[in-house]
Amino acid sequence: MTDLVAHPGPDWVVAEMPPGYETRLSEIQRLITDLNAMNRFARLLTELGARLAESVRDAFAAMKFETELVEGPAESLVAVRLDGNRRLLLIPSSSSGPVQKKGAELTEVFRVLQEVAGDPDRVVLVTNVDPETRPADRPPAIAPDALALLARMGVIHFPASALFKLWKLSFQGMDRARAQVERLHAADPGTFELPASALR
Repeated sequence: MTDLVAHPGPDWVVAEMPPGYETRLSEIQRLITDLNAMNRFARLLTELGARLAESVRDAFAAMKFETELVEGPAESLVAVRLDGNRRLLLIPSSSSGPVQKKGAELTEVFRVLQEVAGDPDRVVLVTNVDPETRPADRPPAIAPDALALLARMGVIHFPASALFKLWKLSFQGMDRARAQVERLHAADPGTFELPASALR
């Protein structure tokens, strides 16, 4: 998804145009800026790896959390600080296929648990399986034995489409969205989805 642009040409072109042109151009440029900002979050539904990590970070930053991209054992790792020492450590998957028990994603999860995570941290694997397909029509993101292993490691699976819903929820009320982030940190291992009641 590329950014939209509006280039009328050299600056002097605007002065040559009929009355009202400059006003229309300014409004179009403002709308394009708004659309490009929203496109960063649309990428939550389609991107993988490092580009997904950027959108994950942007989504939590939009909900007023302190965020950072962390260099370390995972290809991409986003740290979200809740308060004090509590953090979410989010690992965006680089694979468009279902996560497998012996796949690279679980290796990265294990390394983050061993090398980065502290006691107050929650490690979260973010997936975007089959990103060319609408989220409602996608296959399961994690093979059953891989999900069972994640649960034994105390790790949460968070579909990127659920994070997209969480970002949209912040428009209805920042406190509502941040409450769901607290639920995410406290959730039992396994797949985390937003409850239907939270989206009404």
